[in-house]
Amino acid sequence: MEIIHKVNLSEAVAQQLLALISSGELKAGSRLSPESELCRLLGVSRTAVREGVRALAGRNVLTVLPGRGTFVNENPEIMVRNDALKVFLDRETVNSLFEVRSVLDAGIAKYAVMKATKSDIKALRSALKKMQKALTSDPFDFDLAMEGNKEFHRAFCEAAHNKLLENIAWPIINHSTMKTWKPVDNARELLGRGAKGHEEMLEGVEKRDSKRVMDALEKHLKEAFERMISSMGLDYPVMVRQVRGRRHV
Repeated sequence: MEIIHKVNLSEAVAQQLLALISSGELKAGSRLSPESELCRLLGVSRTAVREGVRALAGRNVLTVLPGRGTFVNENPEIMVRNDALKVFLDRETVNSLFEVRSVLDAGIAKYAVMKATKSDIKALRSALKKMQKALTSDPFDFDLAMEGNKEFHRAFCEAAHNKLLENIAWPIINHSTMKTWKPVDNARELLGRGAKGHEEMLEGVEKRDSKRVMDALEKHLKEAFERMISSMGLDYPVMVRQVRGRRHV
């Protein structure tokens, strides 16, 4: 490891750890050095290390087990080498990302409707309740709402019970979700729409109603990406393609 001198220290920490995993120095299933040791080796603060590790855990590259340590996931190559993690959202890429999300989320929805367990539905309901609680708080608890939003999408991925699909989809979903939401003045209203979309998706999963889930999902994605485009100052709409006649969900 090399001493880090970059401005964005947490991102630099994440990149160094990714490089070690990619090179094979950190292998699947291995445990990272203790936080204090990483701070010493990298020459950064505990905050930078924690944020860097958290970012990789969000991409499903690492797993943090309280009291046990941080471990490299069993199939990290998918996430480490996935160019989607490096996507810079701009005029040329945002529609492509929307299309990728449409494909991935539709696949997840198909299998979530078929395979979601009571435990999965409970996790989805818990995440939704966290968002709803944040939406009624005064002042508005943006961080709690974002936590619930992220937990819902992760639980939705897990409900498909396909680890390979989850490993491919989650880094992209998490990345685009983080880019979508910002603490703007009307964040409560916008996240309220997101929570409504989640509620409709959950109800569809509970009732094993594929059409209901897909209708809610398409609307939810369209609104999310239109919000993303607006926040980026881009001047064209998301090209939403209606594929109801060709679904196999």
